Amino acid sequence: MSTTPINAEQSEFNELVFSYALHQKLMQLQFLEDSEASEPPKSKRLRKLEPTDLKNLSEVEFSGLLYWLELQKGYKELAESEKSIIIKNYSVKKLSLDHFYSASKFPEKCKNREFVMNNFTFVPENRTGFELIDDDEQQIWGKRKCFSRTFDRFWSKIINPFVDIKITDAEIVFMHLMLLWSDSANSTVSQTTQIFMEERRKWAQTHLSIWYQSHGVQNFEERFQKILEFVEEIEVISGMHCEDFQLAEMYKIGDLKEFFYEKLCYAPKNVEEDFYEQFKEFEEQKESTSSKTSEGLNVFGDIDPTRLVLNSTNLGNVFAPLPDDVPYFFDGCIM
Repeated sequence: MSTTPINAEQSEFNELVFSYALHQKLMQLQFLEDSEASEPPKSKRLRKLEPTDLKNLSEVEFSGLLYWLELQKGYKELAESEKSIIIKNYSVKKLSLDHFYSASKFPEKCKNREFVMNNFTFVPENRTGFELIDDDEQQIWGKRKCFSRTFDRFWSKIINPFVDIKITDAEIVFMHLMLLWSDSANSTVSQTTQIFMEERRKWAQTHLSIWYQSHGVQNFEERFQKILEFVEEIEVISGMHCEDFQLAEMYKIGDLKEFFYEKLCYAPKNVEEDFYEQFKEFEEQKESTSSKTSEGLNVFGDIDPTRLVLNSTNLGNVFAPLPDDVPYFFDGCIM
């Protein structure tokens, strides 16, 4: 087994794998109180997701999206309008894949179709996770009916298979790269950007293959093909989920206007020309938390800018084990 990156290109891929694991752990730590950070909740202490959890969950996941985009080679160099297109095309896929991965880390919960979230909560089988505080029984029933076809599909096509094959961080990173630079955006970006996006997809495929070989994965070609099928399936499921959400909005049984979910993930894909400018204006607020005003926040909801800044008091706990941690390889070493 190789103990060093094969070259600088492979090192870049390996660093993304490492950064993704760190990214997930930092998000989890933001859900913990200071008293819990040294001893995070165990699987048996997971609690049911409540409507009051959604604002906090939305803020942390928004900061996670910003962090992840900043790591992506070539993204910052794109035209502003194309950044807008890619953000809106990718955001729901980023959210979905992260959630599917989080759920798959708890096989016992998966048996009961209890969807474990990154904030140490779970969505029961008879709920959607979109329930709001003032929902009545009819609205709760309506959401279940509206989202049921998509939920059935992602359990059978994504989460349960993730459990079966013991999906890894490297494979999740590969899928994120394929979804970020997906050719589904080809009709709305320039030919130059289409070429760049294709190069990044090929780059991801090359370096996942090298990762498999350097980590001694036997018969990886078959596994690699399965991962590509997951990518295609997540594209389909993400589209279905957006349709479900818009249907729920149409019939007044879903309203997440105060959160970034609707603003960014589930909104129709016709992008306003100044969307990226609005997004960047919000993003820049994480550079300074001293001046906090409501101006510029309305695009993505009333998000506390402090959520976009790492709490340095938690740094000592970043590498402490969390409930869903499993050993994985990085540059030939177990982390």
